[in-house]
Amino acid sequence: MKRFPVVFVPLLCILIFTMTLCVPAALSQAPPSLREGIRQYQSDNYEEAVELFKKAREEAPQSTEAAFWLGMVYKAQSIYQDALPHLTDAVTLRPPVKEAVVELIDILYRLDKLGEANKWLAVAERDEIYPAKTAFLRGMVQAKEGKYPESIASFEKAKTLDKNYTQAAEFQIGLSYMLARRYKQAAERFRAAVIQDPVSDLATYARRYQSMVEDRAWIERPVRLTIDILGQYDTNMLQEPYAYPGLGDAGEEKSLAMLNTLRVDVAPILPGPWLFNAGYALSSSIHEKNSTTHDVLVNSLSMAPGYNFGDFAINLSANYTHILKRNPSYDRYSDRFSVGPLMRFLLTEKKNEVVEMYVGYQKKDYFLPALDPGEDQTAQGVESSLSYMRLFEKGAILILKYGFTAEKARGSNWTNRGHHLTANSIIPLREKLKLQLGAEYHRTDYLNESTIPAFNKEKREDRTYMGMAGLIWDINRNASLMIQYTGIRGNSNIFLYDFSRSIYSVGAEFRF
Repeated sequence: MKRFPVVFVPLLCILIFTMTLCVPAALSQAPPSLREGIRQYQSDNYEEAVELFKKAREEAPQSTEAAFWLGMVYKAQSIYQDALPHLTDAVTLRPPVKEAVVELIDILYRLDKLGEANKWLAVAERDEIYPAKTAFLRGMVQAKEGKYPESIASFEKAKTLDKNYTQAAEFQIGLSYMLARRYKQAAERFRAAVIQDPVSDLATYARRYQSMVEDRAWIERPVRLTIDILGQYDTNMLQEPYAYPGLGDAGEEKSLAMLNTLRVDVAPILPGPWLFNAGYALSSSIHEKNSTTHDVLVNSLSMAPGYNFGDFAINLSANYTHILKRNPSYDRYSDRFSVGPLMRFLLTEKKNEVVEMYVGYQKKDYFLPALDPGEDQTAQGVESSLSYMRLFEKGAILILKYGFTAEKARGSNWTNRGHHLTANSIIPLREKLKLQLGAEYHRTDYLNESTIPAFNKEKREDRTYMGMAGLIWDINRNASLMIQYTGIRGNSNIFLYDFSRSIYSVGAEFRF
């Protein structure tokens, strides 16, 4: 996961030897092709210079000067792979070109050949070749290796050795802090880079990164408080089945409702690759009708310590949910617990495609006595999931997920196997307006013949379809307004579980 971004740092990051190199005295006796090539190079006529330097290399294959200049003209055109062998010759043939060492290190850094870059950095440090630039390049390599404290120290050294490196070093220190998720320090360094030369190109980059880390600091704040307030109209809160001969009316199924949720998430930034997040949520569901039998109060606690291996991370995910339900006062209704490893993989270098896998143990306890022993829903078993997330430009998100559950229930009617498919997406329509779309399919097969006489020993088979569409308007980073429609259709071979339901929601979310 940790890759250091390649950022162009004009003039100060890369010393261009075009005007500043002192041409050795022996160059006056150099072949005309080499002298003319240097002249074309200094005039930015790179294509002509390449042909002349190639000719010079053919005329004098052991010439380190010809090798150096051919490598430099390829480097000026960002053809780093072609520059590499010539700059290597410039430092390994005799006599070596001193200036070629730092240029070779820069090429190796750009080509991600960090082992070779470290080898030549040691040479440059031993021979004191351009100490400030060598320290700067050392910091670049360390940052790409994910050694952020060491890279910061190297950039600090570079600006101490040469004040001309101050702005570039402040910028790179800001990047190192940002990648280490120390956003406050990163913002301070980007601000310092801007102050050094406010009208430079580098200052423009620094302003952008400063804004980005301030946003990232908000997103990744260690403690987050979220409050959701939703008003709903539910056309079938009882999930009353379709009319069936002899089936009585379960009651008034249409109702207004209010759903309120208070959530606290804790995600501290830990040193090194360690990960940790935890959350607590308190939710209430209050109904206009059937409130004394269907209002619920839910407490949930989650915890997921983990370790980041780079493009792969693993967490131990644990969740506990305690549900109180009115009967007619609030009574203990059920407890649910699950635990298991959650593995996350990055599929691309852009980090915009993520795959997650989870396999865990789950247990459900229901505390109200069942009228029939076969209807006791207390169960335990396995739950698993495989999900894919894709991040698109401008904030669009697509999430696809498959889940499988296997539950062994205390009551034989509830032992089941389940398959679950979900698809969710967020599509920006305007700067602060997003469209949310979702669909779900649940297939649940119950393994035993029903003990309820009216069901004629049927093995229950449920197929549930859900579709959702909504709009989210982000007023600012602290508040959003939401409107949403959810349609549910439950198909079952047992009439009691065959129903349809529509839920209309409108509300607000507040984030602190």
